[in-house]
Amino acid sequence: MNFTEKVYDRLKLLYTREPQLFPSEQLPAKYRTAAVLIPLWPGVNGGVNITFTQRTTSLPSHQGQVSFPGGGANPDDHSTEMTALREFNEELGVHHDHIKIMGRLDDAWSRFGFHITPYVGWIDGEPNFNPDANEVDKIITADIQSLMQLGVSCTHDFIVNGIPRKSQAFDWEGGYVWGVTADLLLELLLWIREEPSNRGEFRLSAMKQYMEWERSEE
Repeated sequence: MNFTEKVYDRLKLLYTREPQLFPSEQLPAKYRTAAVLIPLWPGVNGGVNITFTQRTTSLPSHQGQVSFPGGGANPDDHSTEMTALREFNEELGVHHDHIKIMGRLDDAWSRFGFHITPYVGWIDGEPNFNPDANEVDKIITADIQSLMQLGVSCTHDFIVNGIPRKSQAFDWEGGYVWGVTADLLLELLLWIREEPSNRGEFRLSAMKQYMEWERSEE
């Protein structure tokens, strides 16, 4: 069994796990429902590829950052899964017929006001991407095994409202991600490696701390 087959078999088990959900009473009322799709597909020599997008600088949030395709829910989206698939199609031009949803990761959030449901999708072959230039500045593809190499996982220092903070990050030849995208990537890699994860609990705790700070500044 090669690495592609091992990863695919592991992803098939995502539906058997109970994701960490944020209690509705702890979610800020202002947070908008959103979803992202984490796309995986077979690479060369039995590898597995994962694709990110670099957002354009004209978008209202996370300008220029590297992220997974996704966005806020529309009123006619009947589920967050539909939101993830629709956003993936709008950003990268891949129809949902070509994507198999393998399951989902723990709830996530963004300080820009989003409650995020992350889905993992599998594409059987190399996708024919047709990115929307209004949203996507660049497509970045990485090999999963390269992201597991020693030293690629790191921390990112940044400042929010004058306060120094740190976040999960990944730095590899050809790409760099940090923040919620890197944290979702970490959770996915932990699942693939069959290692324990506390990412959902960590995100919930961080959200509570951030909301307490916001209230203290009012």
